[in-house]
Amino acid sequence: MTEETPECGWGPQAQSVSRGEPSKTIDESIAARPEGIQPLLQQVRDTLCAALPGAQERISWRMPTYWERHNLIHFAAFRQHIGL
Repeated sequence: MTEETPECGWGPQAQSVSRGEPSKTIDESIAARPEGIQPLLQQVRDTLCAALPGAQERISWRMPTYWERHNLIHFAAFRQHIGL
């Protein structure tokens, strides 16, 4: 592994190269991603908010998560894709 931090999203790869404090909110998580990916992540967030109106937003496993009595779904940005 090099000293440079790759421009990846959340998830196992990001955790292994993470520098600094993890995000505490979904807003912080999205803002920490490269500028070009932020609108796509916000679109995923908006879609999940509409589909899961009773769910709470939180960070779990260093990923944006929607929760209602348990984790319902996470989303994460990687180098070549966004995963749900």
